Amino acid sequence: ADLGKKVALLDFVKPSPQGTSWGIGGTCVNVGCIPKKLMHKAALLGEELSDCKAFGWDVPEGTKHNWETMKNAIQDYIGSLNWGYRVQIRDKHIDYVNGFGEFVDAHTLKATKKNGTVVNLTSQNFIVATGERPIYPDIPGAKEFS
Repeated sequence: ADLGKKVALLDFVKPSPQGTSWGIGGTCVNVGCIPKKLMHKAALLGEELSDCKAFGWDVPEGTKHNWETMKNAIQDYIGSLNWGYRVQIRDKHIDYVNGFGEFVDAHTLKATKKNGTVVNLTSQNFIVATGERPIYPDIPGAKEFS
């Protein structure tokens, strides 16, 4: 877009077996790398609480972890990333289409939105960068608890 070309971003998430979907940013940002790293950081902080007394920190006894607070903080952080991406897309004059894309021919891309509305995009050239869903292993509970 900065070079004067018209740019569109198609972003569609097929719901998981549990019916979950997520905001812009893909698997890593929403349900993969980023939330995993934040949960890992929370665990490390818990470990550090027990170690810090040996280094002079006065930590109250009975300090407890609150799962709901951590979960909400992580979801809020992910939401702020989603919002930031949307603002950047808007500021760079990129057309955002929350739709599933399929090529109709070499110069036409059909985007089907969740409500069934179809948007056709035409171009001399397309750049395709796909994302993926997590792959569910063939073990009991993999789909039920994802």
